[in-house]
Amino acid sequence: MSRRWAVAAMLAAAVAAGAAANAVDSNYLASGWHSVQRGEEATDLTVGNFQVHVHGATASTTLEDGEVVTSPASFVVVDLSYATTDAWALPEEVVLIDGEGREFSEPAGFGSAGRVWEAGPDIWSRGTLLFEVPTDTVEQLSLEFRPEMPDPQRPASVLRVPLTVTRTSAPLTLERATVLPEGER
Repeated sequence: MSRRWAVAAMLAAAVAAGAAANAVDSNYLASGWHSVQRGEEATDLTVGNFQVHVHGATASTTLEDGEVVTSPASFVVVDLSYATTDAWALPEEVVLIDGEGREFSEPAGFGSAGRVWEAGPDIWSRGTLLFEVPTDTVEQLSLEFRPEMPDPQRPASVLRVPLTVTRTSAPLTLERATVLPEGER
């Protein structure tokens, strides 16, 4: 009788260990586990090998891109500056995330203005990034700066900064990144 209990206990332990391994694989490894650093606008923040400073964001239904472009949604232009700590690099991705966790990346068709740019070691550049989001999400947006894409095989860090978005009826304009004088952000 005790032999049956021992076999049953071993079987239960094996099933529990398998379930735990599946849970770890599903929740961490398979999803590209990463840590989220929280930050605030108007402060210098570091994530990975990038130093980031978010100046603010503005939303409008119109955009000046050689001619005025309108959208049934909202264009959001994020003003930020960043540099690296070690070598020239380009962030893998910068996205906006709404309160429901939906991600919005740069829209296509607007040239290189409004897209991420390469940064150098302690060489700060400031420019704007362009996004298009549903109008009802503008008040609940956060910028997520990803120095590298989360990888299923190794951990990564991302920076998330809640945005205070100013609305305007004027068309938004995009500014290409420019190198800042030493000490400026």
